[in-house]
Amino acid sequence: MTPPSDPWRDVTAARLPSAHLDALAPVRHRVGVRVQLLGADAWVHWPIGQADVVRCLLPVPGVAFFTQRAGQWVRFGTLVPTDDRPPDGEGVPLVTALVPARFQPLPPVIPAWEPLVLTVVRGGTPRPVVALACTVPALARWADAATTLELTAVRAAQSGGRAVLLGDRLPAIVGAVRYCGDGVLVPVGFRPEPELPDDAIRAAVGATADEVLLLDATGAERVPRAAFEPLTRAGVRMGAARP
Repeated sequence: MTPPSDPWRDVTAARLPSAHLDALAPVRHRVGVRVQLLGADAWVHWPIGQADVVRCLLPVPGVAFFTQRAGQWVRFGTLVPTDDRPPDGEGVPLVTALVPARFQPLPPVIPAWEPLVLTVVRGGTPRPVVALACTVPALARWADAATTLELTAVRAAQSGGRAVLLGDRLPAIVGAVRYCGDGVLVPVGFRPEPELPDDAIRAAVGATADEVLLLDATGAERVPRAAFEPLTRAGVRMGAARP
């Protein structure tokens, strides 16, 4: 007795949504199975008698099968030739359509860094005055007329002809620049530019916890905290007498 013929044996092409092409993963290395992508559809064709390819495609939603009769394409289950047919050309192997091709990774594009100039600009929130800078001769003139209480209210550091005073009750000295702030001291009425956190500015200029940082239009100045000493008339006069 002759066994019944398999109606799927002559099916050699199918159209399916390309999003479901992965249904063919089990036969991705099968020789002769090729794919052509056309818009949102994938056309698959294979040699006659590939039953396992058909089995992979049967559950795919929207799949349509095709066979050839007398050199014309016919949709499976019909006898009338159709214009809905596989496109011309051989396409690509199934494994190529399923597995991404090799690629050469490109290094990331790193933008060029542009240095920022650290300075001060007008603005900022009003804060208490905690320091001032003046010339040593101007400090000496004030110290000669100051009371002992006024002298002991401040601590001073001197470098060359310039003096920096710290205190809660700072004197009024002609020509002095008064500073406010906490971790970064800036002239009254000004703020740092760029407006960064104090810790970031101190790190940028290399200021340590043992240094007072003054920032103005001329740049940043670090003064060791150990350099500040109680102010006395004798000390100011000696500083003013130095060349």
